Amino acid sequence: MPEDSTRPAARLNEDLISAALSGLIGGSGYWRAGTLAGFARTGDYLTGRTDQLPDQYRGWYWSRFIGRIGAVALRASSFPVHADLRGVLLAMLDVWAGTPFADPAALARMRTGTIELTDDGAYAARDERGAVLAVHGIGAKATGRHFVELRTGEADPPAPGDITEAEAVPTGHWGTPTQLHGLTALVRANGPAPWDRDAAAALADATGLSRAAASLLLAGIPDGSYVKWRLDAEARKTLRLKQSEADAGLRELNDLQVPARLDLLAGVLPDDPEQLWQPGGQTALAERIAEAWRTQQGTRPAVSEATLAVATEHESVRMAPAAVCTVFTDPTSNAVLTRDADTRLRASSVIGHGWEGEDGLRFKELLAVTCHAMPWIYAELPGGDPVREGLPEVAALLRERLAHPEMLLDTRGSSLRGWTVADLAPSFPGAQEYREARTPLDHPTLDDGLTVIAEGGIDRRGARESPGIYFRPAQYGKDDRSQRLDSAVDCEGSYLSLVRWLRGPECRRLEERISSGALPPGSYETDPRASAPDTVAKAAADLGLDTDAATLYLQLLALPAPTDRNIRRWNDWTPARHKAAAARLLDASLVVADRRPRAGRTTFLPGDWAAAKKPHQPMETWKADLLGAELSRDREQVLTSPTTGPLPELFNRAWLSRPR
Repeated sequence: MPEDSTRPAARLNEDLISAALSGLIGGSGYWRAGTLAGFARTGDYLTGRTDQLPDQYRGWYWSRFIGRIGAVALRASSFPVHADLRGVLLAMLDVWAGTPFADPAALARMRTGTIELTDDGAYAARDERGAVLAVHGIGAKATGRHFVELRTGEADPPAPGDITEAEAVPTGHWGTPTQLHGLTALVRANGPAPWDRDAAAALADATGLSRAAASLLLAGIPDGSYVKWRLDAEARKTLRLKQSEADAGLRELNDLQVPARLDLLAGVLPDDPEQLWQPGGQTALAERIAEAWRTQQGTRPAVSEATLAVATEHESVRMAPAAVCTVFTDPTSNAVLTRDADTRLRASSVIGHGWEGEDGLRFKELLAVTCHAMPWIYAELPGGDPVREGLPEVAALLRERLAHPEMLLDTRGSSLRGWTVADLAPSFPGAQEYREARTPLDHPTLDDGLTVIAEGGIDRRGARESPGIYFRPAQYGKDDRSQRLDSAVDCEGSYLSLVRWLRGPECRRLEERISSGALPPGSYETDPRASAPDTVAKAAADLGLDTDAATLYLQLLALPAPTDRNIRRWNDWTPARHKAAAARLLDASLVVADRRPRAGRTTFLPGDWAAAKKPHQPMETWKADLLGAELSRDREQVLTSPTTGPLPELFNRAWLSRPR
């Protein structure tokens, strides 16, 4: 084997390696120029080809690719990948092909794991039995090093320390030297494999993923953290994805951790890579990815593209739109909804005071996501939609979890920066020390049975951080303790306000409306012809309007975001029919024509207007009062999102209180 056969080309911009591998590596630290040569030198040392020790800390956790290089090869052959990044991927595959990490016989004698070095300066050992090489540390503040071992004899080779954890590397996956060289030659000769939209659609159907997520998975792109992965116009046109859809698809896949991504894609390429360029090659690839997905992740309930499009419009910062829909289509499969969480406080060196642990974090995220999603799921999805039909069960399961006597939630309320437990103690008479901590808390605490307060830490500037304020939802009600908590912590979006809403009459009436089946399948609650026909008839008769004009007038009166696009979708109207209804309202002087930022419509109620910043909606100030949206003092800005309740009631209330 020539000496330079495993070295990257000199003209290669290897500084792009972390971008090229985005989503297949954890972070970008230590992925820089010299990493590919480091793979080769490590292989040379392990096989005895050289006595020169490779540098440590080249490519953090690169050893995860051993036995899983197929994930990199899939991306290298993929159409959407930028040409400069593809060049780095192909170079990596060429280098890898010349190492023992591509040799099936060597892989059968290889393992990786954790080693505690006897001497930090001595990180390798080798004799006739084989070699052990520590390649990098295993994480912040963790002891030990990650090692790679290659055995050449029957007994274990010498090690430069104590091996505390070890496992064999995966074998039998794609990635022999012949396959690697074959794929890189094909890509360089023919360009990336041709894209097949039907294959992406088949992958979505077989897994329950959205079309966007399935397309990106088929392309070997399960993550979009690096800006170069943003799809250019040509890629979006070919994949038939808007950038917002692509972003949502990437977020849908982000729940997969790096090791799971590599395992998922390690063996999906065909034994003969040329098949990727043949008719049906992408379909066969999609079938193999689907099988791997079902084995690893199971099958998600299918969600229609129309429903996903609505979910994307209301995208949550915490959860991908498709994942939100999945919660509602299959609530009982969600462990956070069906299992009581251990939320006892434990020490945290990061936030300075106690916290409720991973269980509490996941429940809080799900509580916020679902409570914010329920209003639009109820209002903007048609009758019979599986996501809408699942809302009552999700709400019931959340209340069941909240009723557990030991659950503790962060209030996430207004800041009390600089306050101490001693400062707050007079506001919580009778409170004792908190004694249920999962791990000892090294700072003062208060517990009055409902509210738990944990002292904040000191920040880098020496200032006192806000204390942690938590509450037990099972104990929250109308007693004095609850009133004290409300006065100390109460702001829009707090977990306290979410619990109140979920238990309150408005949420219950939404559930009852869905469970009643009163909305005809395929119809929308936002269409008053379906949800409030008596009010439509009354408006038409009193104002001398036809049904279409009366319908549009009620929607402009009552709905927070009656954009032109939404109206046409909810009412199943063509643009011409919509314009005709608006013209009749203009002729009757019931509305005015205008163009306003972020309104998405050209027809408005007469009167003052309140602008808004995302995520809130701009609207007529009269309507903001009707819907309970808070306005700024000058009444020119919408500061909060409205809570509207069941729409049949709202349409009637809007009609009765309309501007005269």
